[in-house]
Amino acid sequence: MALKFRKFRVFEVVVPARRDILSAQMKGRIYSGSITWDQLSLHLIEAETDAGFVAVGESPRGTSHAMVEATLRDLLSRDLTAHTPATMWMADGDLPQSYPNWSWQMQPQLSYLLMESLWLDAAGKAAGMPAHQLLGGAVRDRVLTDFWANRPDAPTMLTLIREAIDRGLHGIKMKSDSTGDTARALIEIAGDLPAGFRVTIDPMNSWRSLRESARWLEALSKLPIDIQLEDPFPYLATDDWRQARTFKPLTIVCHARSEHDFRIALDKELSDAYNLAGGGAFNFQQLAHIAEFYSKDCWQGSALELGVAQHVRLHAASAARACVLASDLQSEWVREHTLVTQRMQYVDGHAIVPQRPGLGVELDHAAIQKYLRSQWEVA
Repeated sequence: MALKFRKFRVFEVVVPARRDILSAQMKGRIYSGSITWDQLSLHLIEAETDAGFVAVGESPRGTSHAMVEATLRDLLSRDLTAHTPATMWMADGDLPQSYPNWSWQMQPQLSYLLMESLWLDAAGKAAGMPAHQLLGGAVRDRVLTDFWANRPDAPTMLTLIREAIDRGLHGIKMKSDSTGDTARALIEIAGDLPAGFRVTIDPMNSWRSLRESARWLEALSKLPIDIQLEDPFPYLATDDWRQARTFKPLTIVCHARSEHDFRIALDKELSDAYNLAGGGAFNFQQLAHIAEFYSKDCWQGSALELGVAQHVRLHAASAARACVLASDLQSEWVREHTLVTQRMQYVDGHAIVPQRPGLGVELDHAAIQKYLRSQWEVA
């Protein structure tokens, strides 16, 4: 039986992040994006289907009105039972070059991630099964999750770590600038850090070389907590990556934003583990299977989305056996609101995977009104 969308209601919103979490020690031009990303709009979608139920979706932040509308107009004519996200926009007769990203490659003027979220919720609800069943089935009913902050100074960092512990979390992830500001602040509060706590520092490839940053690696390796260092160097500095892995017990992590990056990292043995967040849920599953084949652990990354997209990532993480590290599912604390109900549930540092059909969430219309910039329909 065919399943089609009849009408879309679109809500463009801007949801600020908490100022203390977003704070950064250095506000130079090169880091300005790290404190302004929450000013970009996102689009939440409510889709009426010809089966009588409503599905929800979400666009990545910064997606234009034109791209959202073009994506939705294209989907109006589609029978969702005849396609998967991988084949939705595949040209007739063509075979995918790299499953499941062919749709993304074929239609750059459309939003793959928006389409994927709508498909997962609609197909799941139509079949009466949670979205993770469409991704191979959950291997866990909860996903390990850490707190998140940008690049706080030492006192703010300590306050946020204490908040994380009060929330039942066991770790925090933070960014770093090229000077090692976060590492320096962490070392400053080392005496107040709880045993067994976990800290992930992500310089986003900004540490130029091992020679310049060896002092940070050496100092971090001596702290009485678990330290993960994500993307310390440019990807081409392969020798520096490999040497960084000798600073035990640090865990060196590569954020593989594409299959190309992942292939190089595996081939050059750059890291101990992986953040696999470059595409959507099906792309994550593909890369997580590869990580498992190489006996590597991974986590599900995030762009600090709202509640619909965060639940897409939650379902994907639950269905990947290699996804045993703490994932980036922190929008509930970072943003003022995620604009869905039921909001993500947490127990002992884990996000609970919904078992309701589809993604397991609906839009919170009362909360949306505070952050609404525009709304329109596509039919």
